[in-house]
Amino acid sequence: MDGLACPVTVVVPTRDEERCLTRCLDSVIGRGFDNIVVVDTGSVDKTIEIVDKYTHHGVQLSQLPWPDSFGEMRNSAIEIVGSGWIVFLDADEWLDEHSSEQLRRHLASLTGTRNSDRLTLAPIIKHVGREVTIEDVPRIFKADSGIRYRGAVHEYPVLRGTIDEPVDLASLDVVFHHDGYDQAVVNEKSKRSRNLRLLNAARKDEPDNPRWLYFTVRDGLSTLDHAQLIDLCTALKDLSEQSPTTGDRLSARHYYRRALCIACQGLGTMGDWSTVHRFCEELDRIDQGNSPDAHYFRSVAELFNGVVTDSGLLRTIALRREDELLSASTIDPAGRHLDALIVAILRKIKSRSDAESYRALCEPWTDAFFQSSNLRTW
Repeated sequence: MDGLACPVTVVVPTRDEERCLTRCLDSVIGRGFDNIVVVDTGSVDKTIEIVDKYTHHGVQLSQLPWPDSFGEMRNSAIEIVGSGWIVFLDADEWLDEHSSEQLRRHLASLTGTRNSDRLTLAPIIKHVGREVTIEDVPRIFKADSGIRYRGAVHEYPVLRGTIDEPVDLASLDVVFHHDGYDQAVVNEKSKRSRNLRLLNAARKDEPDNPRWLYFTVRDGLSTLDHAQLIDLCTALKDLSEQSPTTGDRLSARHYYRRALCIACQGLGTMGDWSTVHRFCEELDRIDQGNSPDAHYFRSVAELFNGVVTDSGLLRTIALRREDELLSASTIDPAGRHLDALIVAILRKIKSRSDAESYRALCEPWTDAFFQSSNLRTW
């Protein structure tokens, strides 16, 4: 098939996915893939009925008991596939109509290349309705390599050995669309409470793995209290100085930096601006004194406390032009958060018309402090 030296299998994990499974399967059947396997872990809705309607298209069903671990579920799917390229496509995702040919062509060119057995590929995942694109989540690799997943939730691939090693990662110009973060979907499937339960278990099993602390901050922000937020960030700081070996491509320092930004959002809404300023000092230390994210949180604090200056506006404009600095932003590498900041400062020290003129040129920004680039009032 198109010169492929090994087959390509699309794996779709499911559990109660009647809302979106048809769309997912329609995006991959008849697109030249060797196998399409739905791995179901206990659906009680119409998921299995939907799969049955696709068996004449070659879609296969494998049913497994839910192991209470996404990592174990994916590893079981890898064993089912056995060999060749495996492409994990979640049920709430669908392959862009132009991407199937690109995907098969890319895999054909990579088959047999040096170190392909430790290579993972990250498609472009576009989150519909959130204007967010993720390009660093590994989803594609060889099933007969030593790559397996680690973790009950927010699982990550490692090269299994006596000590797990980080995998190699390459970006792939192939688009997966995703709508699973739509708030109605999150609420219906109780994703947040499920994730936090699994993360608590992961933290007990691996207390020195910074990934589980970071995702606890991220997923639990709306439920964590003030002390819990600070304790988690403190623990991450300690781990960032120890550099534990977890087989993760990302370091404890990386997770600490990201957690600080998320914690600043939560602490700001709680009104604890003094801790926000302290965490901003940490961000500046990590980014060697020039963190656009630290500037963002300090400026938001000034806006809410009525202290806005021309120099603050000029500094924000200067940072907005620093593409290299912004590319490492945890908040938004596209710089929309700084655009919203410029709009708010213009409104305070210039005029509403100046602010609206600039806002019209920018993509809107929404977070804990802004709604469509308008500063929230509390």
